[in-house]
Amino acid sequence: MLSWNVRGFNNPQKREVCKNLLKEWKCDIVCFQETKLSSLNSFVVRSLWGSPFLDWVVLDAINTAGGVLLVWDKRVFEKVDCAIGRFSVNVLFKGVVDDFVWACSGVYGPNEDSQRGALWEELSRMHSRWNTACCVFGDFNIIRYPSERLGCETFSPAMFAFSDFIEANYLVDLPLERASFTWFRDSGSDCMSRIDRTLASVDWVEHFGNVSQRVLPRVVSDHCPLLVVAGSVKKGRSAFKFENMWLKEEGFVERVRLWWNGYCFSGSPGFILGRKLKALKEDLQKWNKEEFGDLTFRKKCLLSELLGLDAKEDLSGLSLEDQTRRTQIKGEIAHFASLEEISWRQKSRFLFVKEGDNNTRFFHRVANSHRRTNYLRGIEVDGVLYEDEEEVRSKVVHFY
Repeated sequence: MLSWNVRGFNNPQKREVCKNLLKEWKCDIVCFQETKLSSLNSFVVRSLWGSPFLDWVVLDAINTAGGVLLVWDKRVFEKVDCAIGRFSVNVLFKGVVDDFVWACSGVYGPNEDSQRGALWEELSRMHSRWNTACCVFGDFNIIRYPSERLGCETFSPAMFAFSDFIEANYLVDLPLERASFTWFRDSGSDCMSRIDRTLASVDWVEHFGNVSQRVLPRVVSDHCPLLVVAGSVKKGRSAFKFENMWLKEEGFVERVRLWWNGYCFSGSPGFILGRKLKALKEDLQKWNKEEFGDLTFRKKCLLSELLGLDAKEDLSGLSLEDQTRRTQIKGEIAHFASLEEISWRQKSRFLFVKEGDNNTRFFHRVANSHRRTNYLRGIEVDGVLYEDEEEVRSKVVHFY
């Protein structure tokens, strides 16, 4: 599961970066806070979620303030019931595999102390309504302890009220790994706090087991995404193929032209073409491994470096050089996200078959379109047009 205050989804490029990172993080449930969209439709939601197997519930923003979007993979969880409040979206889930029923609440808390009591009452009502295992996560806009805000030294009544809510509902405040804070002011001033967190009931933690919560790098927002994990998924290796994203690499086309013109083989035209294609494949494999590199690995390195800068800012602040480097890293991540989006679009024509959606009307339309495109209706040889199927086949075989 992922909780992420994105500070607005109005920018299509930001949505593309988010979609790319979600593919990397492979989450079954994602809660976005501060969508800042007064009306969300399926087009916007699908622009964030790579798989067609999704369902979602939204609390729309008021004008451009607030907004909570909860999205999930319906192959993993099915919705039994849902409720939308002033500050939260709440869904009663049932596991597709294990039939485990639990409540999930995505939260964007108010900034004013006078409204926080209404948030605790709202969440408590949801807890009583379904009376089952639950998980509550999001941006609460409040800390529990002075140590969770830089420079804070005393407790406030709002902190005590937050802890009272947690204890009254028998929730566990999951510890935060890799960092002390989840929000940082990007203006350069030393202002940071832990206002994003995950709360869960004991039976929810016991069911999923080995639950942990850690921060991910800040890429599109001043909030760190929170990743809640209870296991890992191994990914198999994929076969080598030509990647359309290589065409976006500066000098790539000229490099291929030089390779192609440098190959020298003798034999029939078909033999020469086959040998040149084989040689080109070998050069592409070598170039991809030694120069272009694994895009996913390069992006992970940048994300790791960005996380290191976040941790450094957490401890001692960033120098001007570090701030410049962080801006540069975010630009490179956005570029890699764009390249990976090209790669995913290239793969998308196969995903429907791979993920079991080959019976949909859309898939048949796409497949039929490909057949029509690849169908050879006629062939012209020495100025003569042949349209008979047997003649076309004979002329093609004779040509090669």
